[in-house]
Amino acid sequence: MSAAAFAAQEQRPTIVYGTAWKKERTKELVLQALRLGYRAIDTACQPKHYQEELVGAALEEAEATGVVERSRVYVQTKYTPVAGQDPNRTPYDASAPLEEQVRTSVAVSLRNLRTSYVDCLVLHSPLPTHDDTMRVWRAMERHVESGEVRTLGV
Repeated sequence: MSAAAFAAQEQRPTIVYGTAWKKERTKELVLQALRLGYRAIDTACQPKHYQEELVGAALEEAEATGVVERSRVYVQTKYTPVAGQDPNRTPYDASAPLEEQVRTSVAVSLRNLRTSYVDCLVLHSPLPTHDDTMRVWRAMERHVESGEVRTLGV
């Protein structure tokens, strides 16, 4: 289900709060966005630009304090290929097969976000070849089949 379809189904706004470049202020800004009524959050398993674990802390606190239940927030994260990662902070083994990179990235995201599923997993950018891009996409599809991811996007 796309973000727009989810929003329409749940009668939620289609605007998504982006968490890139918020750094150490990520948690407080996500909490503020949720308190103001945002019900869709975008992040990525890309420590170079996102503090995904602080998004998870904000979601957990929002639920604990009665701001909003996790099930009422559309959470979107991304698998970012090696080329988009900081080589010193890549959240998976950059030398591992692509399928393992995706598996690890999803596992890290679920742990960071403190949830058992994400509403959407986005391929952050294409890979150098069509074949590699399709390998990653097929690996992402397996997470939909497992229930850890509800939808995919590019």
